Amino acid sequence: MNNANFGAPQHELNVLSSLLRDGSAAYQLVDWDRSGGPQYWLRPDHFQTTWLGDAYEALLPNGLEDIEQRLQAYPEADRAQVAADVLTEKMMALYQERAAAGDASAQWAVDQAYYTHSEFWTNLHGTLRQLAQPTWPANPEHARHDAYVTVRAAQHPSTIDNVPFELARPRGYDNDARARELTVIGAILSDPTRAQQFRYSPQSPDAAPYWLLPQDFGDPAAAEIWDALVTGPDPAIALPAATGPHLTPQQRTAAMIQHITTRLTYNDHHRSTGDPAARARLDTDVNQSIGAWLAYASSPDFRPDPNAPHFRPNPDHAARYAVTFILEPSIPAAVEDLAGRVRDYGLSDASLGQIGLELSTTEHALDLLAERLDNAPRTLAGYTSPDHTAEPQPDQSQGQPAYTSLPTERKVLISLMQDPTQLHRDGPTRSLAEQDFTQPEHRYLFKAIQSLPPDAAQDRWLLNSQAQQLARYDRTPPLDIQELDSIGLAARTLKVAPADHGAGHLVTMTVRRTARDATTAVEAATRGALDPRALIDQSREQFQQATREALRYHQQSVPEPAPYNTQKAQVA
Repeated sequence: MNNANFGAPQHELNVLSSLLRDGSAAYQLVDWDRSGGPQYWLRPDHFQTTWLGDAYEALLPNGLEDIEQRLQAYPEADRAQVAADVLTEKMMALYQERAAAGDASAQWAVDQAYYTHSEFWTNLHGTLRQLAQPTWPANPEHARHDAYVTVRAAQHPSTIDNVPFELARPRGYDNDARARELTVIGAILSDPTRAQQFRYSPQSPDAAPYWLLPQDFGDPAAAEIWDALVTGPDPAIALPAATGPHLTPQQRTAAMIQHITTRLTYNDHHRSTGDPAARARLDTDVNQSIGAWLAYASSPDFRPDPNAPHFRPNPDHAARYAVTFILEPSIPAAVEDLAGRVRDYGLSDASLGQIGLELSTTEHALDLLAERLDNAPRTLAGYTSPDHTAEPQPDQSQGQPAYTSLPTERKVLISLMQDPTQLHRDGPTRSLAEQDFTQPEHRYLFKAIQSLPPDAAQDRWLLNSQAQQLARYDRTPPLDIQELDSIGLAARTLKVAPADHGAGHLVTMTVRRTARDATTAVEAATRGALDPRALIDQSREQFQQATREALRYHQQSVPEPAPYNTQKAQVA
């Protein structure tokens, strides 16, 4: 929900309000899992509202200390007034420091202080004073949950207004799958140290240190629970109460469940203005029912299968259960989702550079997925199933674009036959390759022009003979002589534009065609009975080929730099 008076999300305002009203709320934002002094898992750049991020940066940690010191010096003073005064001074010092470093926006804020009754600073001070009032509708005891939503809103921007994030999309699911996911979650709740079974050291610095992630769960609610329990900022397993030696195991589990259900409630609270389902969950108190299920899943009496009442899973096998029942079944859906993103985004009206970026991003996602799978305790590790990924031809009957342009191919060939030296000039023509021509006659004419000296490539007789000979070497069906003669005649009688005019179009069509074929092959492979690791490898090969096509134009059209030893040094 957005507070219209401040132009900022409510959860961001709540974080600052909780800190101004009760400085001890900052302890909820400390990452207790790290050594070397307090480190806050909520950072200023997590705030989508710039001035709130600046206020947070100015407040922690010294600003809170200054507020308490001033209150001790003036015990009768109004806390809201003192907090607003101190934070305003801290923000001025922060802006002065940035302005000295050349920040223009910070310089503007500093300049406003020199005007009498500056509207900027007057409004800022009034807003901070209002946030520090005890009547502000936020509970300082729950500052960590508002901060959590702030972090997730920054990391998972949603397309729905006022919805901070969306962790997972629902897919095919049943009660057996839900029971297996609860088994893994319950094992961690009953003993947080079991989360160590899921840790690994990723090569990418921005990857999570757990090989099981929320998006692997089929149930969106289970995904959010796993995020709140293990992988997200301020997870339940990092709570002091989760490992407190003075508590019983039942009390530690209860503290973690309370942390999770409160977080789910906060998520729905901030979604509720844009998501009717979230409002319905709040109205029916669904999260309390989830808490009851979590308590049952973490108890020794948990039975995932009502048809087998004598079977009880071994919680010490949580990691193996997670691989078999959650991670491996999620991989086909994850790979298909990546292919769908390439198809939807990369094949629209995006530029070749954007398509190449999307494809390389997809390859990176596949690498991370393979790394997580390799670090999990797989029972099928090293298993290779038969190859089921024959590349199906795209079905044009379903309205897919053909990504071919025969008239343009003919015009480019005619232009090259008239002036073959265009192949060696900088520009789109220099990046042409045989795969840019879709008709066999056109492909082999282009190969013949490439293989002959420029003067011989202008000779129709030599050119046609060379094209047919190359086709025989490749053991392709005989070329259509009529098509070859037609292009040769046009080269003598028609005046066409330079090849650059059509070469860029042909390269673009090849990139889109290759990306389409890659996504089609990957989506078909996900429906086969493949070992998950083999599926990832074969999908990567498909996307790597498409990426090479997308980068080909950029690599070949940019002139090579002159060798260093040929550059003349400038003498003063």
